[in-house]
Amino acid sequence: MKDITLITSSLKSRWLNSALSVLLTAFGVTLAVIILQFGHHIHNRMSNDGKGIDIVVGAKGSPLQLILSSVYHIDIPTGNIAYKDAKKWMKHPKVKTAIPLALGDNWKGYRIVGTTPDYMTHYNADISKGRHWNKSFEVVIGADIPLGLGKEISGAHGLSQGGHIHENEHYTVVGRLSKTGSVLDRLILTSLDSVLEIHGLEAVESHDLDHEETPHEGHDHTARHKEEKHEDHEEHEDHHNHGGHDDHEDHDGDKHEDHKDDDHKGHDHEQHEEAGEPEITALLLTTRSPIANMNLPRIINRDTALQAANPALEMARLTSMLGLGAKTFSALSALLITIAALNIFAGLAGSLENRMGDLAVLRAIGYSQKRIFKIIVTEGMVIVIIGLILGLIFGMYGFMTLTNILNPLAASSAKLQMTNEIIWIIISVTLAGFLASALPAIRASRVNIAKQLTRAN
Repeated sequence: MKDITLITSSLKSRWLNSALSVLLTAFGVTLAVIILQFGHHIHNRMSNDGKGIDIVVGAKGSPLQLILSSVYHIDIPTGNIAYKDAKKWMKHPKVKTAIPLALGDNWKGYRIVGTTPDYMTHYNADISKGRHWNKSFEVVIGADIPLGLGKEISGAHGLSQGGHIHENEHYTVVGRLSKTGSVLDRLILTSLDSVLEIHGLEAVESHDLDHEETPHEGHDHTARHKEEKHEDHEEHEDHHNHGGHDDHEDHDGDKHEDHKDDDHKGHDHEQHEEAGEPEITALLLTTRSPIANMNLPRIINRDTALQAANPALEMARLTSMLGLGAKTFSALSALLITIAALNIFAGLAGSLENRMGDLAVLRAIGYSQKRIFKIIVTEGMVIVIIGLILGLIFGMYGFMTLTNILNPLAASSAKLQMTNEIIWIIISVTLAGFLASALPAIRASRVNIAKQLTRAN
């Protein structure tokens, strides 16, 4: 009789116990895989997205929310801050670099971020295709954005899909970034003025020109001057070519045109007045020294209406909170695997009492102790391997499902990765199954042939 036949018959005879062992092993492995994938993703995102950012300045609110929304782009911002207030800290002597961010719109869930080229430089991002933006409403897209060069898109209000679309303004894709493995891969970058203008705010460039005519004002003034000059010329020609009643009609018409022109001027002036002071969402700062990294947040939070948060500190707090939950689930996973191993041990040990006679017969017809040991161990390992395979499948599928269901995971481009920790799970579960099977197998291989055969008779 072949060994595989003996193993199959044994497993069928105690299928309920075997199925329970498989399920316990599978559930334990599933939890372990999901926890490790989640922890690996969080660690990578924290290290890649937050590198080199010492302080984040934004509106008052939750400091963790400020960090998650501005550094990792997986939460809603705490609000906006006046650009003039942020500019003071951008030029602070203890600040090495300052990167302003203006948020508020998205395209199909991908955030449109108004910023400066320093943002790309910070993450060592290179242009793989196209070029940088040169004017408003030109965008450079991250490596994960499904768009081609020259495409025109319209932003939607809000940071997730479903907001009001700005149909009157279109962004043009002029460049694509190379893959960086950072938050830039899933962002659409443009100038600050693009985001400010589309939300009815004054452009940063014009706001920085003190005691000078802004580009918008100069453009409107020139256009109005040309329009008035053209209308005066038409009025002179009409007066020269017509007389009497026609002149009266033209005069009335000119009054009407002047009235329309005044309305147009008033409308332009009203629009200019409605444009508010420029605002940004957050300011990413890199300080010149560790002391400045500690002191500046305290000064900003104490003396201004702004909020300053330390990404390293806030993420350490988040990690500690997540770590507590991760340790709990890890303990549960280990417990399930241990119970599965004990159940395998109990199943094999319990079945030996009824199989001793059969094993004695096998020994009598020539089966060696080593062969008997191998048969019993193989029974336990079959259960472990089936449970391990199912657990890996369930764990990977479960993590991919969570990345589609949970917005923070989807927004951070969480992906399944084969890590060393998964290899250790496979080794640990296999070893636990072998130990659980080995003890009953040793006892079975040492069966007393004469005693068992005498008892059988």
